[in-house]
Amino acid sequence: MAEESDFSLASRLESFRCAFRGVGTLLASQPNAWIHLAATVCAVGLGLLLGISRLEWCAVVFAIVLVWAAEALNSAFEFLC
Repeated sequence: MAEESDFSLASRLESFRCAFRGVGTLLASQPNAWIHLAATVCAVGLGLLLGISRLEWCAVVFAIVLVWAAEALNSAFEFLC
């Protein structure tokens, strides 16, 4: 018998609400996150100004995501310790 999926619009919206709350907590509790935010805005702004290619955008976005993921994991470990 197939399992029923818990997928619904309401559960997806709740997931996004929790994710945004986590980003808010990260920004509220970690001063370095504000530096990462400024660097993200600068990187995106310069990318737009310089008209970088799609492949270069992929590299920039990948780097931004890695930095934010590392900061979030580091913050989570700090909260746990």
